Amino acid sequence: MPQDHIVGDSFPERVRMGLLTRTFPPELVDFVIEEAGAREERTRGLPARLMVYFTLTMWLFTSYGYGLVLRELVEHWPLRSREAWRPALSGSLTSARARLGQAPLRLLFDRVAGASGTPATPGAFWRGLRLTSVDGTLFDVPAGEANAAAYGRAANGSRPGPFPQVRLLALVECGTKAMIGAVFDSFAVGERTLAHRLLVHLHTGMLLMADRGFPAFGLWLAAAERGAQLLWRVSDSFTLPIDRVLPDGTYLSHLNGPRGKRTTVRVVEYTVVTATLDAEGVSEETSELFSLITTLLDPAAAPARELAELYTARWTSETIFKHIKIEQRGGRTATLRSMSPAMVEQELWAMLCVYQALHHLAAETAHHAHLPVSHISFKQTLAAARRSVGADFPPLGSWPPRPVTSRPTWPARP
Repeated sequence: MPQDHIVGDSFPERVRMGLLTRTFPPELVDFVIEEAGAREERTRGLPARLMVYFTLTMWLFTSYGYGLVLRELVEHWPLRSREAWRPALSGSLTSARARLGQAPLRLLFDRVAGASGTPATPGAFWRGLRLTSVDGTLFDVPAGEANAAAYGRAANGSRPGPFPQVRLLALVECGTKAMIGAVFDSFAVGERTLAHRLLVHLHTGMLLMADRGFPAFGLWLAAAERGAQLLWRVSDSFTLPIDRVLPDGTYLSHLNGPRGKRTTVRVVEYTVVTATLDAEGVSEETSELFSLITTLLDPAAAPARELAELYTARWTSETIFKHIKIEQRGGRTATLRSMSPAMVEQELWAMLCVYQALHHLAAETAHHAHLPVSHISFKQTLAAARRSVGADFPPLGSWPPRPVTSRPTWPARP
């Protein structure tokens, strides 16, 4: 039978992965393994701790097969006398991933997810409120009976799409691009349904922005009851009766719920005029009408122009998805690796963990350079993280020193 160990019995204890071990130190990895009940009952050459790091590393080298990912982990390590390579086969690595399951990666993300901006962080706060946004995206997964049954496919007319799809929804901090929370499910589960599962992360002191696919009475009321302020765009077909016009030109309206329930909202309507200078002079183009509804009812405390300008920060969510799908994953059409729903979940939680680790590095760099996080190149951050694999810490150069010892915090989520 093929051996599933690779570099001697001491291999797991010498895992060194640069950026990832800075964000996910072995003590934290061991903690989530124990909490998930994923600790192996007998000594294995591919133990749970190693497989957590292996699964994370797959998201730094998404174009590599299992063997090359593993080589990135170990090829630069000094081997003790009489140690030699005994490469693990792909089948052994697949079995080890299955033994690990998705729970340790889910718990690992839960420990490091969260807002990181302070009132001094550019773009993180507005008038004392932490700026956040929610949005969703789709990931293609390999076509197989299990994945198709679990996730479903989009349809183009009468023809189903080529791949099953997972719908992921994320709550993010606008000023730092930090992931606060994330959920995912079948393509058939809508964004509003998933959004209800994210509400646990909302609290007083936040301003949540969302696009026109989210407004609905039940979701709006549930989000507001968490204590967060809301600023959501509505579609042209959304009915908003004028109850009272306010001095600044905005107006109070209401959303209707079941059994005669209603809740008051303030409506901010505006257009954007774009001026272009060419050989014939200045030409202007006016955008479509934007309609925003908000829980901020007082024009003096929340000026309409400021709310309109704030709403552009909602694109933070889409920027994050672009980083993951285009720059990290390698293209919008690239599928995930996993052939079963359980491994799809493991892979997605690992993806979110690695994104958050990259965010930590970018935020740290921005802090030391006195720049907004948006000025730090995601591509360069990803490249630095890849170069760091096999080392205790990433190459410093212009990068900052190791993070403060208070991060990450466990067992309680920050």
